[in-house]
Amino acid sequence: MSVVRREMKKNNLEQFIRDNRDAFDDLKAPKGLFDKIVPQEHKVSPIWKWMAVAATALLLISVGYIAGTQSQPESHVAGWDEFQEAEQYYQSKIDVKMEAIKTLPVSTEVLSDIQALDEVYAQLRQQLLEDPNADSKVLLSAMIKHQKQKLEVMDEILNRVEKYKTNENDKRNEM
Repeated sequence: MSVVRREMKKNNLEQFIRDNRDAFDDLKAPKGLFDKIVPQEHKVSPIWKWMAVAATALLLISVGYIAGTQSQPESHVAGWDEFQEAEQYYQSKIDVKMEAIKTLPVSTEVLSDIQALDEVYAQLRQQLLEDPNADSKVLLSAMIKHQKQKLEVMDEILNRVEKYKTNENDKRNEM
């Protein structure tokens, strides 16, 4: 259908409605039609409300219990609190060094080696938390030693890059 025909039909319909408006307005809607159009509110019995409240409370208690049992393994490890303090200390130093290393033009091999160190540390931590037969003192000591060594490796990387930059600057100054 062309646009002109549609426009004519639309105008004819509008004109027909205007001309016969009085005929449309005198009709009344059948009784009960409005009730069918607008949904009625369903009344909920008080017992269902209380059951919903009880189910919600039970759900919240269950989630709290599960979350509590998931975080509990760390608390039964002997020396865990002292370890966490040391871990935070070393991790803050490692984070600073890592930011410095990321700004340097180092190869991806260096960054992947650092990532490998992180994976070893994660394995030690997982073994500590999951293996009930593991010697916690030995593992905690190994984890702290690992963090120290990682820090030393990062220091060595930064020192070598600094020496390289110094040598490059000396060579430029000589020319």
